Amino acid sequence: MAQPDHHPALSPEPPAPFDPGRTTTVGALGAGEILLPDFVVRDASGVMVDAGKMVGLGEMQRLVDRVFTAGSFFVGLDYAALSQLLYPPAAAVPLSARAEAGMVRIADGIAPFTDERRELYKAAKPADSGARIEYVFSPVRFERIVEVPIFGDVDADGQPILTGYDKQVRYEPTMLNVDEFVAAMWARGIRSGIDIAAVRAAIASGRDERVDIARRLDPKPGTDATVQEQTEALHRDDSPSILPSGKVDLSHFKNHFPQVSAGTCLLKKQPRNLGVPGLDTDGTVLEAALPRDFELEELAGLGTRIERTAKGEFLFAARDGFLNIDTKSHQISITEKIINREGVSLRTTGNLTLAGDQYEEHGEVQERRVVEGKHMIFHADVFGEIVSNGGHIHLHVNLAGGKVRNTGGLIQIDGRASRAVLDARSGEVQAKYAEGSIVIAGKVRLVRAVACDIVAEDVEIDEAIGCTIAARRIRITSAGGRRGTETLLTVCVPDFAALDKRRTESGKEIDKLKQRIAAKQVVLDERMATAEIRKYITADRRIRSGELKLTPAQDEQWHHATQKLAGALFQIQTLQKEIEVLNAGLAELDEQLEALNTQRAAAGVDIRCEVAKLTGDVAVQTMAIPPDAAVFGDAEVGEIKHRLRDTRVVRQRLFRGESGRFAWTWTPPATN
Repeated sequence: MAQPDHHPALSPEPPAPFDPGRTTTVGALGAGEILLPDFVVRDASGVMVDAGKMVGLGEMQRLVDRVFTAGSFFVGLDYAALSQLLYPPAAAVPLSARAEAGMVRIADGIAPFTDERRELYKAAKPADSGARIEYVFSPVRFERIVEVPIFGDVDADGQPILTGYDKQVRYEPTMLNVDEFVAAMWARGIRSGIDIAAVRAAIASGRDERVDIARRLDPKPGTDATVQEQTEALHRDDSPSILPSGKVDLSHFKNHFPQVSAGTCLLKKQPRNLGVPGLDTDGTVLEAALPRDFELEELAGLGTRIERTAKGEFLFAARDGFLNIDTKSHQISITEKIINREGVSLRTTGNLTLAGDQYEEHGEVQERRVVEGKHMIFHADVFGEIVSNGGHIHLHVNLAGGKVRNTGGLIQIDGRASRAVLDARSGEVQAKYAEGSIVIAGKVRLVRAVACDIVAEDVEIDEAIGCTIAARRIRITSAGGRRGTETLLTVCVPDFAALDKRRTESGKEIDKLKQRIAAKQVVLDERMATAEIRKYITADRRIRSGELKLTPAQDEQWHHATQKLAGALFQIQTLQKEIEVLNAGLAELDEQLEALNTQRAAAGVDIRCEVAKLTGDVAVQTMAIPPDAAVFGDAEVGEIKHRLRDTRVVRQRLFRGESGRFAWTWTPPATN
């Protein structure tokens, strides 16, 4: 860039002082002067903006554009204040309400932005699809053309003779200016999000450097309308989600059919919250996506009602019953009975925790799905897990690869149980057919069992093939082996060693206590045998009963006699109390011994094994277990198969054969 030889300042000169009495017209405007609107005041204190006087946000943008396109820029610019006026956030108060905030100072003044200075600023480059703007900073300089004199021969006086001038290019270093940078970038379409601190640091460094000078402000998304649970009776952990259609999806609730009372507030609608707009680097407002909304009437089914108050919109139960969620219409209804026809799966209901006592399922229960309840009926196949604490679980069809657990209750299967687990500790299992399954119960009643591991107190099977069974009472109509695997029957008999040891120890404690009582009683009898004590006790008894009335003189004599025998009487009372304590301990030990004797007698009742017909390899053995322990009561399901055939456990072989019949009844050993 060639210019005449002159030496401008490295930064523009400050604007001329403001003259409040001067009226400026468009034609009379000089360099650096702008015709300002009425909401802008420029005086010696700087450039001030009265936001309350602005009709709209566009006025501020037009003002800035006018300043920059007129070849001027803001000196001492407060970029943060200017950005707040240009692009106030969506959450900001309206302009009319901001009038009370007073004047906003945005700069020290307005000065000319010369073409010479403007050409120092290069174009910026967008990156990441416009998410950020890059600028390459480097040292800058002015290009000057100077005339250098050319001299020839010397004159008579010996002075060089000027023959002409030679034009040469010289470079004069200068620096960029932050305020000019903002104006230059505005002209290039970068009107928001400039990082003033980064720009200032890059200019001060004077190095070649690529810097992110501006970044796009992405919009902040709002939140969709949703519902919030209002009662613990729902037993749901998460709030319902909104489907792409805008409807509420309630299928993931953990308890699909909770029981509620009339008047229970079920749900409260949470209105949608609008997002906060973003801002592109060119000043374009980036609107946030509109959150989804729905009407609460879409969720209100039979037995519910909607109330709208100043506190919001609510869904109430209109009657007592069970909460039923229709996964097709997404409606909530209150019904008298839980009947589900869609099955239990991740798609329909997820895992169910039932609040009511009655549940009827007509669809399949898929793998890894869990249904927890009490009295439950299943009309289709079950592949998942059923859990109950008491009650009656009835499967009308099959249990395949699943698990049914019912502590203290009944498990009934009309079809087949294959590769399944039936766990009814302290309860009962009834099934027509079980294959490759583990059965743990208080009582087991099976029509046919093949390759099953069975643990119970009482087992009754019509046909057992290749099974391993442990119980106190075993009754099998027909039993045999399967593919080289015998049917192994283990009769669990009580091991009285620990119990008898406790009985012996209790007997010894009783004998010792009786001896101590007898010794103290001898001493007490000796103290009571003296004539003086006998007479005193007899008189004391008559006085206390009112039979004998004492005169004042006799009362005095009685007082002296009591003082005289106080020591002996105290010893007698002490002995009597000690004997009472020992007698109480003796009674407690007698009760404990009686309980142990009762336990021993009950543990040996009806322990037997009967196989009416042997159709293959059958082995019978006994195993001693504590009399008060359940058969393998401490075993986990995964340990049953191993522990039933663990040869390290001491057992007594009773029988092995392939034909005939077997019957054996345990006789308890004699008590000591």
